[in-house]
Amino acid sequence: MSSFRPRRLMLTTIGVGLASLFGLMVSTCAGGTARVRLLISDQLPMRERLAADELKVMLERLFAVDAELASEPDETADAVIAIGRPQTNPHVAAWAGPDWPPLSDQGMVLRRLERPQPTLLVGGGSDTATLWAAYEMAERLGVRYLHYRDVYPAQRPWSELPEWDDVLEPNLRIRCWRLVNDLPFGPISWSLAENHRCLRQLAKMKFNRVRLQMWPQQPFVHYTLRGMPKPKGVLYFGSRLPIDDDTIGREKLGPHAEFTNPDFGGAGTAEELHQRARVWITGILTEAQRLGMETAIACQPAEWPKEFQRVLPASKASYQLGSLTIGPGPDQSMEDPLLREATATHIRAYVTTYPQIDHLIFQMPEFGHWVGHAEEAYRRLVKQYGGRDIESYDTLCASARSRTDLSGGGERAERQLKSDLCSLWFLTSLASEYRLQERPGGGAPIRLIFDSITDELFPLVARAAAPNGQVIGFIDYTASRQLKRKHLLQRIPPPGVEAGLIFTLADDNIGVLPQLATGSLHQLTGLLRQYQWSGYYTRYWTIGDLDPTMHYLARGSWHADLTPHAAYADQVRATCGEASIEPALAAFALLEQITIELDQHGPGFGFPVPDMMMQRYRDGGLSPELKQDQAAYREALQLMEKAHTAARPDGSDYTGYFVHRLRFAVDYLEAADAFGATRRAEEAQNQAQALAQAERAYDRIRSALLTYAEVARDHGDLGSIAAMNAYCYRPIRDKRNELREQVRAASLDDESEK
Repeated sequence: MSSFRPRRLMLTTIGVGLASLFGLMVSTCAGGTARVRLLISDQLPMRERLAADELKVMLERLFAVDAELASEPDETADAVIAIGRPQTNPHVAAWAGPDWPPLSDQGMVLRRLERPQPTLLVGGGSDTATLWAAYEMAERLGVRYLHYRDVYPAQRPWSELPEWDDVLEPNLRIRCWRLVNDLPFGPISWSLAENHRCLRQLAKMKFNRVRLQMWPQQPFVHYTLRGMPKPKGVLYFGSRLPIDDDTIGREKLGPHAEFTNPDFGGAGTAEELHQRARVWITGILTEAQRLGMETAIACQPAEWPKEFQRVLPASKASYQLGSLTIGPGPDQSMEDPLLREATATHIRAYVTTYPQIDHLIFQMPEFGHWVGHAEEAYRRLVKQYGGRDIESYDTLCASARSRTDLSGGGERAERQLKSDLCSLWFLTSLASEYRLQERPGGGAPIRLIFDSITDELFPLVARAAAPNGQVIGFIDYTASRQLKRKHLLQRIPPPGVEAGLIFTLADDNIGVLPQLATGSLHQLTGLLRQYQWSGYYTRYWTIGDLDPTMHYLARGSWHADLTPHAAYADQVRATCGEASIEPALAAFALLEQITIELDQHGPGFGFPVPDMMMQRYRDGGLSPELKQDQAAYREALQLMEKAHTAARPDGSDYTGYFVHRLRFAVDYLEAADAFGATRRAEEAQNQAQALAQAERAYDRIRSALLTYAEVARDHGDLGSIAAMNAYCYRPIRDKRNELREQVRAASLDDESEK
């Protein structure tokens, strides 16, 4: 029997020991093609077999080797890599023996074994962890994972197996990535193929859960209330984004007259749209589970499309983009049988349509108004779940009122607290009464997660979720705002309750502008570890800017000493080369500072809604603070251009994307300022100057969108371009044409007078 080598090579920080590691792997002399046997079992589970298949591909791209999959050893092979666990691979059981390390279901092991033939063990505490171990091995050998592709070093000769003796466990067990959403500049616009591509990259980065964020008006579920079928679903909160011959980026936006997800284009009837949407969601869930990820659907259970007000007369319009939904009225009884039936019907639609999900997330209304029975709900909750750590109702309300730093102030915070009390009692009692966690056909119950309940109620909701329950905290919209209220993270979750925090990687209020929040997320990650939170749930829209942040989160969840600077440097070095590191990191630092600044003085500035550019017109241009942001974007652009010039050809797509996004930001802000100057000139009755400014705005917005379209990687990018055509380009174009006509008419009048 072989045994594990006693020496250990611990790579706890990216880049540490990488040069010496390459020295182990790279031959200093030319040699022929080596043979590496990947030793598997005929009974290997699907994901461990996938690990073997992936290792074969990766090794043959990294080295001049023939990697063979086989279930029996071959003493003539130059090296052996045994894949799996003692339970799944008899060779691992025989060679590891009693020295197999204790592992959680997420633990990984990479070990050189003491055998005459060079042998490496790649395994984990589960089949998913074994797959991660394969990806970890490739990463240690120089591979890096971007959200859209892998980055490989140049192929090199084979020398020998590395002397690894490592056991790795995550420091954050929940690493959840968000999909679907409903703004056009995000994953709701991705095709199924684009979702699959992203999921495969997320698996390589060891994200272990996906959250599919849905809204009541979308076409993903269908049900009937009191004889009334759910109306045809809509996307993009009801916004329609026309495409015509005067649409910038027309050649990339698809064949239809209106922008939509390419998998839904041309769907005519409500049934056809629902069927396509159902196939799309099922395809995402299936691929995520194939890759070992847990799946969750998030919904607003007590909201419905507004058309249902006909059969829900006590309901009230919900305050949400598009005004498409209704919810309980302010004073509606929590015992209202129609309300309970309608909510249970809505929830069951998700469970019966997608019975394979692991979790169902009940998301509280963003702008709650169901407040009339809050004190009664509090009494019921305390009676059933209360403890000494639960504050009085009056104290909770006073605490919420004191949160004047929250968007909307203390009044909104108190209203939200009261609404959440009603919702929490209503949903916990409803889940029990209607057995909403039961799957069709049986099986383990779906786990419920309570999301975004007011922070003052954290101890109460944690008790309501136990045992084995889960809660998600929100705290505030952006990472930098969350840090201002970091004391709320000190409420350590009780035993048996998993608690995750929403990490905003890119906020919709900053919207279409480039963002980077990694520094703030780094601080929050440290606090999650300190106060024993389970992990995080990402929140973002456009994904293209987020490769640096994703790399930090992916690696930092396993290596607590990793800094954003080290993560950035590692990614840029591997992708673009050493010469790009300094200017790229300087550009990233500026981008992080701009993100913090925009969070303070620019909320809503880049939000892709119909009024986004007309508001700049009414404002009269950019504020002094926004002009400073524009100058900072321009400086970041100059730095990223240096990084791009220095980048290796195979890494130029990485820096090139940021160059184009930063150039877009500079031109977009210039267009907004010129459009505001147009209004000022009109008010001064200087039509010639107004036209000159409108021409400048027209030129800059066209340049901005053409620049962005050049590097659009997915339909989320294209959704940004489609939205800005509708909300930015066309208003500027129409004003310019109007002013041209006015100036022409004035000129004709002057000629007539002469």
